Amino acid sequence: MIDLPISPVLVWFLIGIAFYGIELALPGFVVFFFGIGAWCTALCVYIFDVSLATQLVLFLTTSVLSLLVLRSYLQNVFLGGAKEEEDSLNLNSAPSNGTVTEEIIPPAEGKVKYAGSFWRASAEEYIAVGTVVRIVEQHDLLVKVCPITQQGEE
Repeated sequence: MIDLPISPVLVWFLIGIAFYGIELALPGFVVFFFGIGAWCTALCVYIFDVSLATQLVLFLTTSVLSLLVLRSYLQNVFLGGAKEEEDSLNLNSAPSNGTVTEEIIPPAEGKVKYAGSFWRASAEEYIAVGTVVRIVEQHDLLVKVCPITQQGEE
């Protein structure tokens, strides 16, 4: 039987690839940095002749350092940074009207058809189905409405 020695460089390189594969299956973006540590160890083993104990210390050190230094930066790169925006994603600044499709009996919510979609709606007074209402404000997926009188005013 032929005994082929396995290079420690190849072992550390394959361990790094395994960590990257595991990262795809796990949430949290942490295992990725163990892959970086494994590849840094493979590079050092390729350049220098070091013992197994030194390799393990090098692996742990580079993994933890890369985690502490690069995680927040790379997380923003790969996952995107969160932007703080106002709640009014779909509500225009111009006055908008909608039609009540499910009666609004305060303090319970009803439904309003507005901009081609159905929205949860709240009001300060009872509003019957079919009433045309003005959208006063929006908070996430809830709109606050008030009825429009015959003259088109509140």
